[in-house]
Amino acid sequence: MSHLPSTAAEFYDKLAPFYHLLYGDWDGAINRQGKALRRLLGECGVSAGEPVLDAACGIGTQTIGLAVSGYAVTASDISQGAVERLRSELATRGIPAIARVDDLRTLSQTQSCSMSAVLACDNSVPHLLSDEEIQNAFASCYRCLRPGGVAIFSVRDYATMPRVNPDVRPYGMRYEAGHRFLAVQVWEWDGDQYDLRIYLTSEAPDGACTTQVLRSRYYAVPIDRLLVLLEQAGFVDAYRLDDVLFQPVLIARRTV
Repeated sequence: MSHLPSTAAEFYDKLAPFYHLLYGDWDGAINRQGKALRRLLGECGVSAGEPVLDAACGIGTQTIGLAVSGYAVTASDISQGAVERLRSELATRGIPAIARVDDLRTLSQTQSCSMSAVLACDNSVPHLLSDEEIQNAFASCYRCLRPGGVAIFSVRDYATMPRVNPDVRPYGMRYEAGHRFLAVQVWEWDGDQYDLRIYLTSEAPDGACTTQVLRSRYYAVPIDRLLVLLEQAGFVDAYRLDDVLFQPVLIARRTV
């Protein structure tokens, strides 16, 4: 099996201290997504108290929202920095959840047939740069699910996006502890993949400025292809659902 580029884990290691600033209101996003996922899980037959794996947890946007909603959440991510940030957030907020480093393609720390639901949100799947790696990840999610369990993925709808080089996507200005913070995404297309750079600029109250440039890479895999890969990994009843989160959601079920 090939490995994720080292810059993918490094990207999120470096982004972890600033990730909340990419949101206008991170706590608001945690609450909104937690409620939306709780409602969706309930519709899929997964109730509060049941075990849920957030298999690409980042700093915890979905993990925290689901744990507050009463789910028994285990969270994992390839980024040590993101997991450490999540552990700190959980401790500060007094929220019980397990957070550990693991690879979405293997989920080697999660026992087979142990989870009622597995999720990977915020366009994490397209960090895997081939159909083979995505199918490996889907197969690992399938393995971790109990019979009848549900998998949930949120992804960008790349089929509807124009391919502009460079594609510049600024975030709004943020303010924290007297500092001004500005982030800008720049996409540069290379066939069905693109390099992503995030320029992070922080200005202190005395006017001193620092800028970091973080780089990663994505596979612009169409949603229709992801649905096929889910079926090839063993899932049934795979479908797309819009208007749940800010990205389309894919839902699939392990056979009973």
